[in-house]
Amino acid sequence: MNRPQHLAPFIPAVNADEISAHFNLLPDRYFAQTGETDVALHLTMVNQLLRNISGVDSLGSLRPVIEWRDEPERGCHSVHIVTWDRGGLFYKLAGALSVAGFNILTARITTRTDHIAIDSFEVAAPEQNTESSRTVFARAVESALVANQDLGAAITAQAGHFSVGDSGRAPSVEAYLEISHPRVIIEVHAPDRFGLLYRVGRVMAENGFSLTAARVHTERGLAYDQFDLDPSDDRPVDVPRLTLLRDELLRAIAAAS
Repeated sequence: MNRPQHLAPFIPAVNADEISAHFNLLPDRYFAQTGETDVALHLTMVNQLLRNISGVDSLGSLRPVIEWRDEPERGCHSVHIVTWDRGGLFYKLAGALSVAGFNILTARITTRTDHIAIDSFEVAAPEQNTESSRTVFARAVESALVANQDLGAAITAQAGHFSVGDSGRAPSVEAYLEISHPRVIIEVHAPDRFGLLYRVGRVMAENGFSLTAARVHTERGLAYDQFDLDPSDDRPVDVPRLTLLRDELLRAIAAAS
């Protein structure tokens, strides 16, 4: 896989050693899925995170770096978040977007081998003022990641303001162990519902799994999501554990309907 080291001269604020380390700490799939503009953006965001950490106390180091970009030709917005990886990070970020009224269209997550997470979402704007919603998102992220507050009640309160259609399709969840890596793969096909990613991500974390990659896509009211998981505890990943995870995911999806 060719990694875009040729971008280095266009990022003068970041030294060559840090750029080289950044490329070497990322998996090949990141470069296959990420355009050069976003690669450069993420690199500068990681640099900002590291500089923030060096200049603040331990609490401040938990705050992510957030960048928004408008995508008018695609009718959506993208938000990029760089922060230290931690338990439940993905579902907390997804929950913060829901609290702010954004509907998640796509999501990609990548974690460097030094545990810096790079998460990107494409979202549909809420009906209310977008700038105000971005402020709400930033505050919700602060609450979830720094103050470790549960966003569940706020998401439930927001859900009543959003209507969802009926696709007529019953949800399905597949959970299996891919031996060649090894890793756990979760495939979710379900009607899109407000807060869906928050709910399924939380179930994964509560069942002792950490999310290493996600490919999330929503089209015509249907969510097509795949999640790569690693166990975050020492329990064996056997058929009963995967069956329990699948069943709890199905219950969480049903609760979101």
